[in-house]
Amino acid sequence: MDDVRMLRPAEAAEALGVSMSRLRRLAASGRLVTVRTLGGHRRYREDDVLALQRWMQRQSVPEAIGA
Repeated sequence: MDDVRMLRPAEAAEALGVSMSRLRRLAASGRLVTVRTLGGHRRYREDDVLALQRWMQRQSVPEAIGA
């Protein structure tokens, strides 16, 4: 199994700078994969959270077209 760090929902939301409800919507829309523990708790792979963070940053920066 991978040695990827798993983040709790609050940690993932903080890393992304979003609320818990926004985090759940991102997971429900398929933009962020949710992993369930044996106890049924949600966890997020750190590399998935970081990838989504990079994507969100690219979306918020408008591209200069034709100056």
